[in-house]
Amino acid sequence: MLVKDYMTLYPRTVAPDDGAEDISEMMRPLNYRQCPVVEEGKLVGIVTATDLANALADKKDIKVKDVMVTEPVTIMKDASIESASEIIRVKNFNSLPVVSENNDLLGIITVTDILDALRTTFSFTDKPIKLEVNMSDTLGLFDVLHLIQNNSEKVISFSSAPMNRSVSFFWVVDCDLGRVEKVLRENKCTMSVVPTE
Repeated sequence: MLVKDYMTLYPRTVAPDDGAEDISEMMRPLNYRQCPVVEEGKLVGIVTATDLANALADKKDIKVKDVMVTEPVTIMKDASIESASEIIRVKNFNSLPVVSENNDLLGIITVTDILDALRTTFSFTDKPIKLEVNMSDTLGLFDVLHLIQNNSEKVISFSSAPMNRSVSFFWVVDCDLGRVEKVLRENKCTMSVVPTE
């Protein structure tokens, strides 16, 4: 499985001289966590919703170039889905820009794209579901993972929220949601299903 076969083509991009406040307003209703910053077709940075919010809390009249990460982690189109998945897992990213050898932006590979690739490969009959779990002091991450594994056909992936380590996300197939929610509630955790594309 290669990135080029599953990446999202023509992702929404922004320019370095775009106003940070305008881009933040644009990203919010689209639920974007980050946007590639492109100049003359070349990837020059990544701007995240978190960085925008933090910067705008201090100053409103700033541009994307004042906030963006100038050397973002990228991946090539002929890289494997497994490589993309490992980078996203380790770095706790939501997506990776896909670039050419000349740093032209070709697309973006998202967690959803990777899950679709895994679903195709392993012929899951059900679409993966994303669960958000608010942890308690009673259960740790691996306790919750074990509980979900015992009540699902497959746990494809899991991660912690970057800004709040008490929140974790699990991508599962054919999960007994009622059973999982009941056990989590008994241990003072809460669970919700996150809508996905």
